[in-house]
Amino acid sequence: MEPVVLGVILKLETQGWSGAPPLLPKEPVKSDETKDGRRTFFYDLSPKDQDLSVTDACLRIYSRLERMLSSPAALPKGEYASRLTLELGVLADRDREAFGYAWPLEFLATLVDLNIELAVTHYLPKPDEENGKVTSADFWD
Repeated sequence: MEPVVLGVILKLETQGWSGAPPLLPKEPVKSDETKDGRRTFFYDLSPKDQDLSVTDACLRIYSRLERMLSSPAALPKGEYASRLTLELGVLADRDREAFGYAWPLEFLATLVDLNIELAVTHYLPKPDEENGKVTSADFWD
């Protein structure tokens, strides 16, 4: 089995943000706030197609990120600090000795241009007694 993408989350961490969550272009699916004024917004960018390879998923995501974040209205100017992290959940076969995948150059260039950090979590599941499947819902746990 080639590694596949379970889910993609864009995480926007802010310090000093006030007001409603940014629409990128939709509302965040989740948000957290700490006592020290730090707010984190989570946006689900998971492709609708399931079982996409890492390369195919990245090729679909990079232009979406460009459109979302290149607009001046995406993150309005103000007195706050922010950090963007793109988190990918990748499912791979535990029984293989090794696995690999390639990051498309366009995807990496977009992350650099938009100052987005990349985090990857690898899931190497042991088959479930009942059905032996792992789904994108497992990415949120």
